[in-house]
Amino acid sequence: VALVGHSGAGKSTIISLITRFYDPTGGDILLDGHNLDDIQLDSLRDRIGVVLQDPFLFNGTVAENIGYSRLNATSTEIIAAAKAANAHDFIVNFADGYDTIVGERGARVSGGERQRISIARAILKNPQILILDEATSSVDTETESKIQEALERLIQGRTVFAIAHRLSTLKYSNRLLILKDGKVDEIGTHEELVAKDGTYASLCRQQTDLSKIRAW
Repeated sequence: VALVGHSGAGKSTIISLITRFYDPTGGDILLDGHNLDDIQLDSLRDRIGVVLQDPFLFNGTVAENIGYSRLNATSTEIIAAAKAANAHDFIVNFADGYDTIVGERGARVSGGERQRISIARAILKNPQILILDEATSSVDTETESKIQEALERLIQGRTVFAIAHRLSTLKYSNRLLILKDGKVDEIGTHEELVAKDGTYASLCRQQTDLSKIRAW
């Protein structure tokens, strides 16, 4: 499910409700038919993985940052997650490999490297639900390709809520929620919403030539 809308439309609020950083003041949010209020908070968050546009890394080793999502993970499992995230090759090129200290907030590694370490962390967690804040908006083309490839592996077989900043990423989504002024304005597939020629189609025209989007 892709969440689309201008800044302030409500995308982050929906994510905060799903993760229970906020509780709704009215109505219910259900997960597999169960009200989120009835699910223990720790249990809920154990089911959710998050990959943010600006991922947080703490001042520890690469291995510790990946393994943070599953504290009992073995070195073999951490390396396997890194390989799936297209991170292993650059990690082993560090002087200390997986024992390399990444610095406060990952300051000693590049933005693309932080993203792939974050994706490896999510792969290791193996969550039921994935929250994805588009991860490729500030990296070069080669790095973007590697991140997108890793994300494609990560999203397989999961429920994914993706905040989309660039509409090109929506080709992976089978349902789009178009938000406007804090409300759901449109729901549908890419093709349905382009044909409707409403808010979503207008957003597409603002970002790129509509004929190119129809070619997805």
